[in-house]
Amino acid sequence: MAAGALAAGALAAGLPTVSAQAKGNYPIGIQLYTVREWMNQDPVGTLKQLAAIGYTLLESYQGDKGIYFGLKPAEFTKIAHDLGMTLFASHFNLGKTAESSITEAATMGLKYMIVPYNELTSLETTKRAVEEYTRLGELCQKHGIQFGYHNHGYDFETFEGVVPYELFLKQIDPKLMIMEMELYWFARMKVDPLTFIQKYPGRFPIWHVKDMDKQDRTANTEVGKGSIDYKRLFAHANQAGLQYSVVEQDGHFHPSVWPSLTTSLGATKILGR
Repeated sequence: MAAGALAAGALAAGLPTVSAQAKGNYPIGIQLYTVREWMNQDPVGTLKQLAAIGYTLLESYQGDKGIYFGLKPAEFTKIAHDLGMTLFASHFNLGKTAESSITEAATMGLKYMIVPYNELTSLETTKRAVEEYTRLGELCQKHGIQFGYHNHGYDFETFEGVVPYELFLKQIDPKLMIMEMELYWFARMKVDPLTFIQKYPGRFPIWHVKDMDKQDRTANTEVGKGSIDYKRLFAHANQAGLQYSVVEQDGHFHPSVWPSLTTSLGATKILGR
């Protein structure tokens, strides 16, 4: 793994206190999909590199090697903890493995389990999603976990006059499903996040923070280097109910992954002050 030399030490373990959040110092995590290539090759070395940069919160995803990248769940959790990091959330797949993923996550102490993708092609598929998300929200609640939903672009298409994202907010009990706002996709679909934040305050405790490349709308870039007005959005963080900012970047690293993630972490810290 081409990771470079590790910086000495890592930040202290544990989630920030409520009082720290009240001051607007929103905890910052990283979505491990950003470093999927490195995690699949060398999960331990990659976690060390992320800790050295200064990340203390991890959000995983359910790829080919699973949420724990081929490691046993307890092993992954301990490695992260020993590095001063906490796995606080994960994306997980719908289907036959969903229930076991939730049960396992509860055992490992995760706070959130989030659906990152569901093909919505019609009003009927959207209505079925409402039913499924309600069921999963109830299941997560039984296990002491909060269920959540992560948007992409298709959430803002219109099916028979209905926008799926709006329908989810209207019909699903907010206690059963929180919204993880993927802000890049709002920008790419030319949808103002504040429209939803002002209409449904407190429903958006997790934000995916990645910027849109100024020359290519289909690409993203380091936070603070793109075209999204994050200062404007963070001014409404309390209204949104923001608790965690999660850095994510789908490639397009400048000049390479580790400097890019260092830049995004620094810029997101400034935004959250």
